[in-house]
Amino acid sequence: MIPQSKQEAVNRALRIAFGTETIESISLLTGGLSSALVYRIEVAGKHYLLRIIMQVDYFNNPARQYLCMKAAAEAGIAPYVWYSHAEDAVAITDFIHTAPLPVVTILADLAALIQRIHALPCFPPLADYLDGIDMFIRQFHASELLPAVCTAEHFRYYAEIQRVYPRHQPDLVASHNDLNPNNMLFDGTRLWLVDWEASFANDRYVDLAIAANSFVHTDEQEKTFLEIYFGGGVDEYVPARFFLMRQACHMFYAMCFLRLAAASKLEGAIANTDMTAPGLREACGLIRSGQISLGSYDGQLLYAKVLLRESLRMMKLPRFEESIRRMF
Repeated sequence: MIPQSKQEAVNRALRIAFGTETIESISLLTGGLSSALVYRIEVAGKHYLLRIIMQVDYFNNPARQYLCMKAAAEAGIAPYVWYSHAEDAVAITDFIHTAPLPVVTILADLAALIQRIHALPCFPPLADYLDGIDMFIRQFHASELLPAVCTAEHFRYYAEIQRVYPRHQPDLVASHNDLNPNNMLFDGTRLWLVDWEASFANDRYVDLAIAANSFVHTDEQEKTFLEIYFGGGVDEYVPARFFLMRQACHMFYAMCFLRLAAASKLEGAIANTDMTAPGLREACGLIRSGQISLGSYDGQLLYAKVLLRESLRMMKLPRFEESIRRMF
């Protein structure tokens, strides 16, 4: 099950971590979009998580990832790290036996946990987040996956965020940068955060916005979430910047899924240019039930349209123009 090219590195990891090369049981964990191979392994009667990075490049850098993951683990935010080796691109951590996420307390717990991440010593830099979105947008246009008319309105509104959002600020924090529900594990008592491959020094509003796009659905929830994170009442600038970053994060993930769709599309196939899509909350339910597969071309293209639809809906609200004005 473990690739032959990685077997020696895994055996070395097992010897150093546990004094044995014997794995009593192993199962491949699926469902994520990372190129890494992730296994649940059993050693001496206890379960662990074995993660093997298969594609190493500038963005998917084991050295940066492991540094961030270990800092989070030492702070009790991520599971304990038994072994990590950047050159081998192999890591072993505790395996978290999960229970359903606690809907009632998730906002308070999550805001407090993000606050703890951002209090860590700053992670290594990688790229400006909005610059990265701009690059992905250019790549999407170059792919010609969809005719320009399909997304012209979306990008016209998004250009206002590009114009006013404060970029390249020195106030960067240690950021996870992918706080979606798949990377949040609840053990029945508390939350753990996993999958640190996208972590680097970033704008604090990115983690807040990504988490909020999954869990914040009302004005009252937003108020609670921001007040817990910032430790009290916030002025009008904070929710304005937060609102704009939420739309930027929708755009980021939409571009990511369009890139995946472009790579998955069969040669000669014509993309469905109908931009009709279910609402975000409905789509998330369809994903959880397996009716939409994010591992398929059709699912990737549809979910990108869902995110584009949601960002356009939000950018057409009066709050959007008000938030733009607050940036000056």
